[in-house]
Amino acid sequence: MGNFNLPFLDKTKEFVAGFIGENFSEKICYHNIDHTLEVVEASEMIGHQYKISDVDMETLLIAAWFHDTGYYLGCQNHEEASAKIAQKFLQSHNIDSNIIKQVTNCILSTKLPQKPTTLLEKILCDADLFHLSSEHFLKKSQLLLHEISLRTGEISQKKWMMDTLDFISAHTYHTEYCQRKLGPLQKKNVDLLLSKVD
Repeated sequence: MGNFNLPFLDKTKEFVAGFIGENFSEKICYHNIDHTLEVVEASEMIGHQYKISDVDMETLLIAAWFHDTGYYLGCQNHEEASAKIAQKFLQSHNIDSNIIKQVTNCILSTKLPQKPTTLLEKILCDADLFHLSSEHFLKKSQLLLHEISLRTGEISQKKWMMDTLDFISAHTYHTEYCQRKLGPLQKKNVDLLLSKVD
């Protein structure tokens, strides 16, 4: 999380790490603490590009920490579950209701297909799919395939590649910064997938 240390983030980090630890499952090999940390880091990086205020940064990073906690209670509608977990935690610490609303809206905006409206929502959505432009894209994709296969049954590599190709080809990042910086890298991963499908 870099040098950023806003007042409530340590409590948030401690709670979420504990929650994930208590509900740990080897079957959750993609939506795990590693993914959460990557989304927090990407959120902070994009947030800095837009020079958002300290309060907005804290709101954004709290949402990033909580955004997949609901996955540990079941993958169906996990964004809604994550938002409720965050809301309950923040209310218990008497956090301002406006910040709680922003946090829950950010989390809910990550539901596919993503439809963010505010800058903070757009940043979190882009951070959540940051891996589409990563050099580790194929590795991450295989982790997600393994996680889904454990839950739903075997999925053929060919079908997964085709579905992933459709998804990544259709996706556009929401912030202008990510469109400019990550778009070309995402295109490289589209080409990489095309070469493997061919």
